[in-house]
Amino acid sequence: MPLSMPLPATVRAQARPARLPRNATLWLDGLIAVAVFVGTALPVAFSEDGKVWHILVAAGASLPLIWRRRAPLLTTVTVGLAISVLGLSHQMPPLPFGPLVATYTFASLSPSPWRQVAIGVQAVGVVVSLVVPGESAATFGYVGMAYVAAYSMGIASRGRGDRIAVLEERAARQEEERAAAAARDRNRIAREVHDIVAHTVAIMVVQAEAGPVVARTDPARVEKTFEVIAESGRSAIAQLRRSLAALRSAEGEERPAPAPGVGDVPQLLGEARRGGLEAALRWRGQQRPLPADVDATVFRVVQEALTNTIRHARASMVDVLIEFSPREIRVTVTDDGIGAVDVGGGYGMMGMRERVTACGGELYIGAGPDGGGFTVSAVLPAE
Repeated sequence: MPLSMPLPATVRAQARPARLPRNATLWLDGLIAVAVFVGTALPVAFSEDGKVWHILVAAGASLPLIWRRRAPLLTTVTVGLAISVLGLSHQMPPLPFGPLVATYTFASLSPSPWRQVAIGVQAVGVVVSLVVPGESAATFGYVGMAYVAAYSMGIASRGRGDRIAVLEERAARQEEERAAAAARDRNRIAREVHDIVAHTVAIMVVQAEAGPVVARTDPARVEKTFEVIAESGRSAIAQLRRSLAALRSAEGEERPAPAPGVGDVPQLLGEARRGGLEAALRWRGQQRPLPADVDATVFRVVQEALTNTIRHARASMVDVLIEFSPREIRVTVTDDGIGAVDVGGGYGMMGMRERVTACGGELYIGAGPDGGGFTVSAVLPAE
């Protein structure tokens, strides 16, 4: 890796100063370099044996700090060598300002292996520049403390940048999780509203369309037709209220009523019979309580299958089979209608797949056992 190679963007981004606009950091580093040059060059200029080339070396020990963020290792080596030359020529300033700033920068921006290189270069330069001129132990002490302080401040700045990056990442992750949770809630609400409204409207439309025919052929049944429409509407209102109560309960306003489940399937078939279908419900296996999500999914699968039968199949008969086994429950809805042209389209089919998949089950949608009619079959875990 060349000494002038810039640090990776992911490393530079961990320090707060690097987040300033590029022009702003350039101006800031330029001001720092000028200030360090003044602090380094003035003692040389006013010394009795100071020479012009000493001023140039002082510039080498300070002005490279303009590039301290883009090439921290090269900057550290350059100002370290220059300050060592000043020390060997007995022109050491009160403190090696340039190397101290470079040490802070390198500690705050550079990855660990290169920090070790910088520490070694700095240590050699400090020892040489103090030992050869014969500086006192006190000078060794305060210069060494200054380097330790600069390095510690850089490490602290790097740690602060790392903590900020972790917090920002955590906040972004939490925001993504909140957005995903909101999307799941929207999908769940959409499924609930579709299942409730589509099924009820299908029953009401069938009854309303049959109303004029019944009025002409069997006036005694007209009242029954309106009763079915009214009952379907009341059932839809009750289910919508239950869904809204579930939403409000998330904010602690009230406890929702239990969601419909397997025990409510006979009511669905009763509504289908009132709509003119010959509906049969069969049970196999030992009935037992199911997990809440599986229980609700069985109900919604049967509801959506009946809705499709009523709306599209032109069927006269529908058969619902619910089978309990030790580890799973299978629900199969079969009609004798005209079948389906597109078994994958529609929000209802999509909602069924999402519900079954969320429970870890499998869904089959297609032709009936003998190639005619339409079958919806779901297998769900019962544990």
